[in-house]
Amino acid sequence: MGRHKLHVLGRPRTVRQRVALLAAAVSCACVLLSVVPARAAALTAWIADWDLARGLAEFRSHPGLFDSIRVFSANFDEKDRPSLAPDWARLLGRDASAVFGTTPVYLTVVNDVVAASGKGLRLKDPALVARLTASPEARDRHGDALIALAKQHHFQGIEIDYENVAEEDWPNFLAFVAALQGRAASEGLALAVLLQPQHRYLAAPLPPGPQYVLMGYNLFGFHSGPGPKATPAFLSAQAAALRAIGALDATTLALATGGFDWTEAQKASQLTESEAQALLAKNRATPARASENGYLVSRYRDDAGKDHEVWHADGQTMDMLWQAAQAAGFGKLAIWRLGGNSPSLFAFLSGLKR
Repeated sequence: MGRHKLHVLGRPRTVRQRVALLAAAVSCACVLLSVVPARAAALTAWIADWDLARGLAEFRSHPGLFDSIRVFSANFDEKDRPSLAPDWARLLGRDASAVFGTTPVYLTVVNDVVAASGKGLRLKDPALVARLTASPEARDRHGDALIALAKQHHFQGIEIDYENVAEEDWPNFLAFVAALQGRAASEGLALAVLLQPQHRYLAAPLPPGPQYVLMGYNLFGFHSGPGPKATPAFLSAQAAALRAIGALDATTLALATGGFDWTEAQKASQLTESEAQALLAKNRATPARASENGYLVSRYRDDAGKDHEVWHADGQTMDMLWQAAQAAGFGKLAIWRLGGNSPSLFAFLSGLKR
């Protein structure tokens, strides 16, 4: 999650190739969508430290909408010690309920390493995960540190967002999850674990007990040319992988708001929905909706003569994707993330709670 690249199942293809390959699957999904109500058994969302003010404003403007909130995030120093992002630490103090009231709050912990000097940032560091989970003793020490941090700020849960875990370290990571689940439960804390949509993470059974959250997005993104963050067929494939390992019922699907602006079909810049709307208005670009996935697609030429292609989501996009996800078997929804969204998103989300 956050400011980094995600890698997905399969190799990127062009948009035209994907549409051709997925058209039949989408057609079948549409038949199912007509009989599946767009409802969520549970609804959660993240608020990121770099967009804290806007994220909090959206949360406060929709009281009772979210069943829980994810505080993004805690990371690590050069001695492998976790700590809450400074802006969150200042806001929350010793008690997250002072900000979020009765809404349960999870602390999302990411395997980012941030030097005290502010230099040497390492995003989604696999070597860090290898060290933290290398032995039973290391796993116990790390679990103790996370529980202490969560209790220090009175969080109701811990969410593990460790990405790019090396294949050889995956068994140790799962052993850590299993051990932390037991310890967290004894302390009255819930545990959630983020999953990337990669075969190596979705090929073997997962420890029972935690909530799992699948990142159902970035099918196209920093790592590819232009295209949608998710499609109905992509979400169906993830559901099938989770079902095969017995984890679908325990897994929440995360869908991402916003989108990307690709320059010359190569370099991508991430946008919130409001940023996409402002960019298109500035460049007098009129979006068209992609019928197969619901994304808004726009093209324009900038002042330097470079061509741009923008794909971004709105409430209608999220509605279409969520209906497809429900048809595939998902029942719980997470939104990455609050901040910079339009009223159409919240109209869609409010409809899920009726």
